[in-house]
Amino acid sequence: MLHRCLPIFLLFISYMVSNHTSAQSADDLLKKVKSRLEKVKDYAADGNMKMDVDFIRIPDAKVKVYFRQPDQFRVIKENGISLLPKGGLSISLNALLSGKEFVAVSGGTTNAAGRSLSVVKLLPIKENSEIVLATLYIDAASALVYRTVATTRDNGTFETQLSYGKYADQGLPDEVVFLFNTSAYKLPKGITMEYEGSKKPADRKTASNGQGKISIRYERYEINKGVPDSIFK
Repeated sequence: MLHRCLPIFLLFISYMVSNHTSAQSADDLLKKVKSRLEKVKDYAADGNMKMDVDFIRIPDAKVKVYFRQPDQFRVIKENGISLLPKGGLSISLNALLSGKEFVAVSGGTTNAAGRSLSVVKLLPIKENSEIVLATLYIDAASALVYRTVATTRDNGTFETQLSYGKYADQGLPDEVVFLFNTSAYKLPKGITMEYEGSKKPADRKTASNGQGKISIRYERYEINKGVPDSIFK
């Protein structure tokens, strides 16, 4: 009987050790990413924003983007405030990497754009978390996040694609492309949106079918210079 159980027992031990090692690797990688991001306490950036969303007509615009730790984020157009979907670009990597709200699980590796990326899945600890599952695609050597996919409880799935250049050492992207499913996104009540032309959303609660795309190309950052409280009010 013992000789029959032994292989199963060894397989179970091997599985547990493998999972423990993967978890350790995922945690270590997230610590490296977090350590890089924490060096940026705040920033003000100049950029160009393009919106391709079928229920909003906003022309390409120059924007000012503000961030302050841990998760304060705002985009201001030249002539007013630009609306970005709640739970999308406002989902801060810092919040995801805090270690307080999510458990990290290794998802192996994948190839994208000629680059090998480590896949880390973040599972929420709280049952009622707005984020059901988040997946990060990370270059282990540089500790840079190149893609995130977050599935939310109320607003569908959001994907963020990041590319880096001269601000890579600070973990700040040169461009961010944000994708979301407009059919799953619920427009917040009481929000006055900015429209051009006659096209309006058919339903204020649920956007029309299709994929929304927002991209911001950053021209320059001012890092750790301080951002006034008034910006985020």
